Parts: sequence; structure tokens; C-alpha cells
Amino acid sequence: MTFDSMMPRDPFADDPNDPASFLSDEERPEPLSDQERRSIEADLERLAFFAQILSPRGIRGIVFYCEDCEDFHFYDWEILATNMRAMLAGELSPVHEPGAEPIPEQYVTWDYALGYADGYRRV
Repeated sequence: MTFDSMMPRDPFADDPNDPASFLSDEERPEPLSDQERRSIEADLERLAFFAQILSPRGIRGIVFYCEDCEDFHFYDWEILATNMRAMLAGELSPVHEPGAEPIPEQYVTWDYALGYADGYRRV
């Protein structure tokens, strides 16, 4: 399920003064190596499985601790998948707003999701 169709229209669509057009080449992502591409593709598959088995348990996505801002960042499944697909396409990740007041109990770490998926497959 993708929510792209539910997103508001880009306010800069077809605008020659789109602020993104002013990004320098240095701000564009580096092309992925074959190994990086395979790694992201594998993570995208894992993410889909995580969502499949954890969503019914009330888990909405993944939480990451950010060393830079020393805070937690909460990402819904579809936001992470969209970011990974953008990387695979050689694009910058789309701008997104974090969920308003996320409920931390509805998010797990990537390592937790990996362990849960491993246990799920063994049952």
C-alpha cells in the first residue's frame, strides 16, 4: 500500500523556481555501488516483512536514535520504504513530516524487528 496518491500536490510542481532546482551537484546523492544497491534492496524486502508481521500487533514502524540531535526519530513503514526506493532511484529522500506526537510504544528498533522476524520464521 502506498500513500503517494493521498499526499498533497507538490507546491513547486512545474515551477521553474523550485527550491530543489537550486541544489548543487554536491547535494545530490552519490551513485550507489552494486553492494549498496543489494543491501538496500534486501532491507526493503525485510521492511515489507516487518510491516506484514508487526502491523497486526500495533507496531507502526521503526525508531532510530539520532546521535546528531540526541533524540529519537519515528518512521512509519511507508516513509521508510519510500526513502529506500528514492535511494535506489538515485534521488534525494522526499520531504516528509513526522507523525504528530508519535506513541513510542508503537515503534521498534531495526534490531528488534530483525529478531522478531527471525523468531517468527522459526515457529
